[in-house]
Parts: sequence; structure tokens; C-alpha cells
Amino acid sequence: MVKYRGKIIRGRIKSAFPKGSVQYLLEAGTLADMRAAKQTTTELLKYHWNNYSELARQRNEVQDQIKQILTQACVPFEFEKWQRAVKYKYGLHPFSTVGSLSAIGGRFNTGSGVNQEVPVFPGLYLAKDKDTALQEHLGQEKTHINCKLSPREIALTNPSSETIVSVSGKLDKVFNLTKLDNLTSFVALIKNFKLSKELIMLANKLQVKNPGVIKTTRKLFETLLHPDWRSLPSSCDVPANSQIFGHLIYSSGIEGILYPSKFTGKECLVIFPKNFVGTDSFVALDDEPPHAQVPTKIDATNWRTSEMDIKEIIKV
Repeated sequence: MVKYRGKIIRGRIKSAFPKGSVQYLLEAGTLADMRAAKQTTTELLKYHWNNYSELARQRNEVQDQIKQILTQACVPFEFEKWQRAVKYKYGLHPFSTVGSLSAIGGRFNTGSGVNQEVPVFPGLYLAKDKDTALQEHLGQEKTHINCKLSPREIALTNPSSETIVSVSGKLDKVFNLTKLDNLTSFVALIKNFKLSKELIMLANKLQVKNPGVIKTTRKLFETLLHPDWRSLPSSCDVPANSQIFGHLIYSSGIEGILYPSKFTGKECLVIFPKNFVGTDSFVALDDEPPHAQVPTKIDATNWRTSEMDIKEIIKV
């Protein structure tokens, strides 16, 4: 079926138009094709969910070992005058993690837009300098394949309003993802996980590449820092590997993850304020707040304010 000069025309396309006329294809294929495509999509979603579920069950069986391994790899971390970029609507309360829960979430936290069976948890993201913070915040949009703009230029041309604040702090336990060897013990624990025969058969049917368990430290490192990490939660309704790893860190009581920016290579940090409980960890603004009731420091005594929006903070 095609549309020509505002009219819907059915039948043989070749003879339906005058020579040299402009044609707009509205749809193509048969009903059988559409049914087959729908069936494939259903099976693909099933594959990704079953893959996530099977591995989640096996991680749960060794959760105490995972917690011990991840915690042992942590180090204290202090930082000064790092930068936090947030959407303008969160600018009055820059320590709010509410924005990280929208849509699919961030690289190391899961938002409300992923499957409802998946744990949702917030993260507070920082970068070592303004350029990195801006690119991580605004340079995430996919651009046309022929776009000649750099990630920095894309961030600068993004029309969205944003707020950038200077932040300093100290964390008792941070997992350093800038060092590959810190993943070695974790990979040694999970590399023997198994996928069911049924799942492997479905993967082969759908021609899914590499339907298996990550067995090397390098491979895990690459998946955690993959530039296109959003593809799975956006299209398949399951968390990305980095979000799963973030939840393991969060569930282990670790305060944050240090990792390199996919844009500049400089250090970034995701912080989980809830895990400040029982520690001396904190994050603090380096400048005066925009309102007297806005918290300038988040620590073990008031971490809950990081999960509030500005309306809950400022009592009118």
C-alpha cells in the first residue's frame, strides 16, 4: 500500500504511478511477516528476561561471597572540588538523587522505567571536572552517523538547561573500577555460572551473539564501561550489566564506584548516600546553597534528604 497525492493506492505499485512521480511507501510486507516479527520480538524479550533471571538466581545463591569479595577490593577515597551536573529543575537541591530514578536510570543505578521486577535504587553522579560532568550529563544522546560534532560539542549545543555545582567529600569504601585487577576475584566467582539448555537453544534460534557467561576480567570491564550500555534497558526491559553490578555494590553497603568517563577518560564517581549509615562518609557543597533549607552536606545523619525533591526540603 502506498500514498500518492494524498490518496491511498492498493494493488500493483509498478503500474499505479505516472513515470517519474514521487512515491511514499507507507508500509510493506504481509500479515504473516508482521506476525513472525511480533513472535520474534516476544521471544527476544523472553530470552533477555530469562537470561537475567537465571544469572540473578545464581548471584543470589553466593551473595555473601560477592559482598565479601567486592568489599575487600574497596579503598577510602577523598575528593575536592569535583563537579555535579543536574537538570535545572533539580538545581535548588543538587544532592537530590530523584532524577537518577527517572526513565531507565544511570549507568550504575536502575530507574523506574525498567521492568517492575527489577530493584530500583538511586545514584548521585559526579565528575572530576566541569567538562567531563557536562559531557556525561548532556552528551548521551545518539547522533546521526555522519555527525561531525565531538561529544563535547554535542554537550555544548544541547539546549537543555543545567546546573553545575562544586562538591568535595570523603568516602570510607569505594570500588575502584579504573583498575582492571579489582574485578579479578569477582570474575573468578561468577565465571562458572551456567545457563539452561533451553535458554541456549532460544539464543541460537534468535541468533543472539555470545549467549554465555562472562569468563574474563577484560570482558566484564568492557561491558561495565560499554558506551552503548542503554540499549538493553531501553529495548529489552532488563538492566544493563553495569546497572546489575551497581546494585551488587549498593547491596554490599559500599558507598560508591570510581570509574573512567566514556567521553574524556577522566574519573567519575557514583555515590550511594544510603550506605553512609554507620560511616564517616560525606559529600558537601563547596559554595553557599541557593536556599537556607537546602542541605549543604549529606552524611550518615541526613542521607534521606538525598532521596527527596526540593518541595520536600523547602517548607513554604
